[in-house]
Amino acid sequence: MEKTTVTILCENRSLGKRGIIGEHGFSALVEKDNELILMDTGQGLGLKPNAKILNIDLSDIRKIVLSHGHYDHTGGLDAFAGQKGILDIYAHPDVFKPKFKGKDEGEKEERFIGLKHSPASLEKHLNAKVHLLKEFTKISNGIYFSGEIPRLTDFEQTDKRLLVKQGDDFITDPLTDDAALLIETESGPVILTGCAHSGIVNIMHHFSKKTGHMAFHAVIGGTHLGFLNSDDQLEKTMDIFDQYRLKLIAVSHCTGNEAAAACYSRFKEKFAFANAGWRVQF
Repeated sequence: MEKTTVTILCENRSLGKRGIIGEHGFSALVEKDNELILMDTGQGLGLKPNAKILNIDLSDIRKIVLSHGHYDHTGGLDAFAGQKGILDIYAHPDVFKPKFKGKDEGEKEERFIGLKHSPASLEKHLNAKVHLLKEFTKISNGIYFSGEIPRLTDFEQTDKRLLVKQGDDFITDPLTDDAALLIETESGPVILTGCAHSGIVNIMHHFSKKTGHMAFHAVIGGTHLGFLNSDDQLEKTMDIFDQYRLKLIAVSHCTGNEAAAACYSRFKEKFAFANAGWRVQF
């Protein structure tokens, strides 16, 4: 098995490498077996300039995975307009639902935060082939798309601020489109998430059930622990990180400062900030 590399292209903060910019959003590149697979595209501000500084040619990417349908994970799709060859895009069917954020104080209406493209516009403007998957699916050698993730824990709940439009009404978005990747590496299985809206523990349990893995080498990406639903959610989550014997917990984006600090305090050398420009090899 060849080495596998994960590079964070977009994230709330930059690592500090000269010229790398941060933005509220997430994008990570997986390099495995001479293939490049991009998970998410950020808002669209940092993808191109950060890729250039990191010597990554976006035209070499032929597969994109969308972790869910929010603008800060899908806004950079237009960077692939005009490229030659078919671009395969993998996502849950609900990624295209009209998504909104509830009104904050002083706001008059709900704010659209969804994917601005339809499947047809992706096919037309990006020369894309859109694969809408609800099931656990192998998308490349040793790389698996989660499909829809069952919500089994009692302490990981949907973020009530996030809405989806149903007719003329707004309802809590169940975020059934939340998806993750499992990557088989020389070091062991690695989980890559966008926001983990379905719950990072639910994601680990799902991949364990689908693959038989009782341990994972790493979890990388957003964990949504910055929006805790219960007082003991963080402690229970960290206990299950231990249960799955994680060697690396590399957090991004929606993890939040307090949850990240707690993870660092407990896991020390196993902890990392997966900021824009961060790169790890397995």
